Amino acid sequence: MKYVVVSAVVTDEIHFPDGSVKLAPGGAGFYALCGIRLWSDSVIAVTGIGEDYEKLHGEWYRRNHISMEGFRIKDARSPHTVVEYFPDGERIETPSLGLEHFRSLETTGEELGPYLESAQGMYIFRNLDPDFWTAFLKNKKDSSCKIMWELAADAAQKENLESVRRIAEQLDAFSINMTEAKNLFGTSDREEIIEGLRNWGLELIFLRQGAKGAVMITAEETVEVPSQPDVHVVDATGGGNSSTGAVLCGLAEGRSPEICGRMGSISAAMCISQYGAPEEITEEMRREAWEKAIR
Repeated sequence: MKYVVVSAVVTDEIHFPDGSVKLAPGGAGFYALCGIRLWSDSVIAVTGIGEDYEKLHGEWYRRNHISMEGFRIKDARSPHTVVEYFPDGERIETPSLGLEHFRSLETTGEELGPYLESAQGMYIFRNLDPDFWTAFLKNKKDSSCKIMWELAADAAQKENLESVRRIAEQLDAFSINMTEAKNLFGTSDREEIIEGLRNWGLELIFLRQGAKGAVMITAEETVEVPSQPDVHVVDATGGGNSSTGAVLCGLAEGRSPEICGRMGSISAAMCISQYGAPEEITEEMRREAWEKAIR
């Protein structure tokens, strides 16, 4: 596979304000997978699942021509999140099986060794878990695979800044949203944050700003990329994950920072235009996406 997604896939039990309930695939890994699938036929997620996952969501993967070969059954049940929406648009999320169950299904650094030998790009959504990063970075040393790290929100704290930087400097690309960046750098000064990230010397940093677009940061330049116009936001869930996956795809394909940013905004727009991901990522959607990205 050309692209590998390393993060959780879960079942979202969505409770709508009208009292209706829907089960849908979700999780950071799932949305990153969608973001990349808009641009590439060759992508898998590598993570632990439960015995129930294929029965619940296998049809979505088959409909979208995405292999499930990277999944490893590690428990009887997959992670399950209750997502309750309120009339004002707010929501609360509750992991019904607990944090320990969730962690028990996470991919280890050792498990990624074979994928680092063959993949062109890898998306990782993770905090500072030392066991994961020690094993992963050891395996990565001789790999040419482009690595994009999207920082998990719980790690975005000022006391973690140097630890985050030390890991990021051993990778190719980094993704963080502005709120998380403010927490990580301990400042609300936008220019100070951008300059701080630039000093890390990565090939690309994707600083996400939601509806305000994104800042694409390299050692040589800073490129402002607007969000997609005329998007009716139904649910912002997955926008950051899907956009980051798309930016990785652009980076691995040698696209400019501006086109990478456009790819990210297009994938995000696709995922936030309904509750959950689209039922099907069609060839028409993919053609239109490329037309917008390279206009």
